[in-house]
Amino acid sequence: MVFGKGGKSSTGDVSLGTDAWNVADGYTQLKILRLLIQLDRYDTIAQFGTEEVGDAVGVMDNEINKRRVEGLQRLHSIMKQLLGNVLFAIRKVDKKEIETYFERIKRLDEFIPKAFEQKHDAVSHDDIFEINEELFKKILVILQDIKDKLNVPLNNAGLIFRASEEVDLDKIMNDIVQGG
Repeated sequence: MVFGKGGKSSTGDVSLGTDAWNVADGYTQLKILRLLIQLDRYDTIAQFGTEEVGDAVGVMDNEINKRRVEGLQRLHSIMKQLLGNVLFAIRKVDKKEIETYFERIKRLDEFIPKAFEQKHDAVSHDDIFEINEELFKKILVILQDIKDKLNVPLNNAGLIFRASEEVDLDKIMNDIVQGG
């Protein structure tokens, strides 16, 4: 089987080709942009228990509390994932800041389980899911602070906007709407 430069063999089979395999665009969309979008989503769920106004109609407080806790846990987890995905690309001047974020997030591992409690009422046989609102809010504020500040080193590394290009927000929004 003989392969031509275009990646097809002379017999019509598809080859692996000789061009360099570059996954940077796909990597940034799946491993960075997708996680950034999820951070906002889980932030909203941690605050309100739902993403949209009206989704909580008819939902019991226990269920809303469970959703809020899951939103907080996912916000925390996605934040760790995102930091791990971008660490290699962060500029040397911003690395210390990212490492500080990592440390702040790791310290929350101890406190997140203390931010809620699930009990069973022996008399009514109801499950009660309570949030320690004071601790929950402190954890959420820390995660929101890191989420907001993280954009600067990501952008400095060229992971949000490319430094060499003019930013066309209309094109970016259109690409997002079109799914790509």
